[in-house]
Amino acid sequence: MNDAQKPKMKLWLKLLLAGSLALNLAIAGLAAGAVLRHKGGRDGPGGPPPAVGAMLFRDLDRGTRDALRARAEDGHGSFRDRRRAEAEAFLGLLRADPFDVAALQAALEGQAQKREDFQTAVRQAWLAKLAAMSAEERAGYADRVEQRMRHGRGGRK
Repeated sequence: MNDAQKPKMKLWLKLLLAGSLALNLAIAGLAAGAVLRHKGGRDGPGGPPPAVGAMLFRDLDRGTRDALRARAEDGHGSFRDRRRAEAEAFLGLLRADPFDVAALQAALEGQAQKREDFQTAVRQAWLAKLAAMSAEERAGYADRVEQRMRHGRGGRK
């Protein structure tokens, strides 16, 4: 049988095979993603415990978090805008001629101080929240924190 005499594959069969291949690839990708997400170089069942600072911040009520964020924005409209302004100032100091190492050092120290001030404010707000809890509330809270530390942010296995 030469090429001209071979029966051609019908279009619907080609589409079915292509769809099947796409579905198989999607399933394989989902499986690989799940393996990488849950086992990809992390410690323990859910990965490393969340950062304590982030956990403290998330545990504050929305109003407190919003107030702390507004303070961290430092008049720039958003935290992202403040970071962008700091980056532009940093680049300007790097490109300055003559180079002023003292000005760059002062800028870096100012940024470090802003981070420390924010972290201190978060710790103080979180401690005030704990101080207002009863012993039973604190025990329940400690259990929830332990779950998150063992199983990640969502507290799931």
